[in-house]
Amino acid sequence: MFKKDPSRRARPAASHAEAAQHVAQGGVAIYWRPGCPFCSMLERGLAEDADRATWTNIWEDRDAQAFVESLNDGNATVPTVVTRDEHFVAASREQVALTRALIANSTAAR
Repeated sequence: MFKKDPSRRARPAASHAEAAQHVAQGGVAIYWRPGCPFCSMLERGLAEDADRATWTNIWEDRDAQAFVESLNDGNATVPTVVTRDEHFVAASREQVALTRALIANSTAAR
């Protein structure tokens, strides 16, 4: 089993199926993995808005990993942000800001 990333706040883990359902309902899904500095940067940049997205750990959900690989030319690159209309790897401050704007206009995670 993988160690919990100490930089992450506790939030319910979502399966890939739950993330896909949230996206279908107008939400934002974020696929991440422990130890990823870009994932930590994204979560810090989103601040309180992070809880409005569904977060899925690709190391704990093989379907999620396969999905991320299908979006990223066979690479399990994270953090991958997914909405109904787009997906991208949020590895820059500009992409963090874009993610925050998408979350602000989306259906909140439950």
